[in-house]
Amino acid sequence: MVRKLTGACVAATLCLGLAAPAFAQADSRYEPGNVWYVTGIDVLDGQFEAYTGWLATEWVKFRKLGGQHGNEVGYHVLANTAARNGEPDLYLITINKDFLKTAEGLALEQKVNAAMAKDRKVFETESAERGPMRKVMSTMELQELKLK
Repeated sequence: MVRKLTGACVAATLCLGLAAPAFAQADSRYEPGNVWYVTGIDVLDGQFEAYTGWLATEWVKFRKLGGQHGNEVGYHVLANTAARNGEPDLYLITINKDFLKTAEGLALEQKVNAAMAKDRKVFETESAERGPMRKVMSTMELQELKLK
């Protein structure tokens, strides 16, 4: 009897716990929006034109494929025009509708690889070749909050 009562209490607590976010969302002043990925890039001396040239061609191609085959809805490149010591020169931003599950990310990778006729090994090699042009300083994953 005690086990049944304890089990019922645990079940009720779990149900209330699961229902609480739905109640909280109903009267919340925001709703979750797009997911933004922001990468801070330090462009090395003398490499700005070379690196932005790569961004304008290969990176944009990759972004457009992400929009066609995945849930990517936009991208931006922002220059830090008043960078302080230790801050990135550029911020590369991609915007997705939602977080990707692992299986969705792998499926997207396969589609992009096929469209660009490259595989993970080639992409990694090309990334290493950009090493003399830039240093990746930071990566953030942010979720937009749409205010009501």
